[in-house]
Amino acid sequence: MNSFISLHRDQRALLALLPTLFACTIAHAADAPKKADVDKKVDTDSIISTINAADRTRPFPVGEKLAYFTNIKDGDHVKSPFRVAFAVTGMGVSPVAAGNIENTGHHHILIDMPLPVDIKAPIPFDKPNEYAHQHYKHFGAGETETVLDLPPGKHMLRLLFADHRHVPYYVSSKEITVTVEKPVK
Repeated sequence: MNSFISLHRDQRALLALLPTLFACTIAHAADAPKKADVDKKVDTDSIISTINAADRTRPFPVGEKLAYFTNIKDGDHVKSPFRVAFAVTGMGVSPVAAGNIENTGHHHILIDMPLPVDIKAPIPFDKPNEYAHQHYKHFGAGETETVLDLPPGKHMLRLLFADHRHVPYYVSSKEITVTVEKPVK
């Protein structure tokens, strides 16, 4: 008798839930797509983003800070003197005379030299008229191109961007190697 009463109570509880279940089923059916809508083709490529949610919620960087050569690349063979053009992204170019302007600076070309180890020291200057031992070219007037006159052979070049005091921001290019060919006589 007890099992009949408990079964009877369970049936009453189920009957009490039926109106709620019925209402949910009708609401769900109203939200379901109609047959005509299912037959239509939707261009999901223009609707669905391929970027995941984590990438969409991270702050967008204003600009990547990168220095680069625009007219020469790693492995190039050149005849000296040769033109070198360069640029920077994410920073402004200004002459040293403009003084301290946030996020601005000027270019330097390191020739056959690694990046400086002391991050607080200004980039050194070469001795004047030292053709065979050029290592640091400064572009303190805000230049974005120059003509290099290097001796024949392989030379490693890297751009390094620095502030008005010549202290590097450590915004640099990849190191590239160019071969200066011997002049033909």
